[in-house]
Amino acid sequence: MKKQIVATLILAAFSLSGVYAAGKKASKEQAPQAKQQTSAYREDQIARKKAILNFKTVFVEGGSFTMGCTAEQEAECFKPEKPAHPVFVRSFAICKYCVTQRQWVEVMGKNPSEILMESGPVTNISWDDAQKFIKRLNDFLGTSYRLPTEAEWEFAARGGIYSESKKYSGGDEINMVGWYKDNAGELRPNGKRKGNEIGLFDMSGNVWEWCSDWYGPYPTDTETEQINPEGAPEGKERVVRGGYFEGPAIFCRVSCRNKSEPNYASSIIGLRLATDFTDNAEKPSEMEP
Repeated sequence: MKKQIVATLILAAFSLSGVYAAGKKASKEQAPQAKQQTSAYREDQIARKKAILNFKTVFVEGGSFTMGCTAEQEAECFKPEKPAHPVFVRSFAICKYCVTQRQWVEVMGKNPSEILMESGPVTNISWDDAQKFIKRLNDFLGTSYRLPTEAEWEFAARGGIYSESKKYSGGDEINMVGWYKDNAGELRPNGKRKGNEIGLFDMSGNVWEWCSDWYGPYPTDTETEQINPEGAPEGKERVVRGGYFEGPAIFCRVSCRNKSEPNYASSIIGLRLATDFTDNAEKPSEMEP
């Protein structure tokens, strides 16, 4: 009887070891397939993320312009817009729209905006926050996005070398080109007003936009052309441009300047990206009429 029990236990052990071995074999056979599925999912997620972060840029051909209080602005100019002075800006590319809330979430993981809309500009972001976003974005995409300089911003808002010398970005009638207190009163989605001469949207109104420069006075020398100026060498506040949805039309003019501390986040400030890489940028001459 004892021999029979021992034999039964031995057979059971062999049987269990066989099941275990078979299980290990099956597990090894399934592992590559599971790995492939995980890899495919990861690739799909990366592709989806890159599609969301596909920023549409416009080529801004380099050229000279008069920055500041020009004739079409003169009656409404504030002191910081003076004196008007000659500037040369090299070629660059700038995004057609402000960074959206959805794009911000893809990079930073959460939406800081008060008024939520995926296609609207992200807000409640400081200049410092913008720098963190840009670094993470560039690390992920292998790109070289940055904030525009104040000179680049104004040159682009005016329409670059195609400028028609309008008061606002895209025209002299603010209701056609921008959102402000009389026609909006709250944040609006990107691209719902007329674009400017080179196909940029919402550079007048909706949200102020961070620039890279420290805020400082304009040069008093109005004869010497500045080449690619980058603002004051130091300061306490960074430049913001463009006006906002609760503000008066006078703030939406292309020459109007404002400023904010770099660690200050507000529901009326967003960002627009620029880059020196222009190969993928849309050319104004290629745009549909």
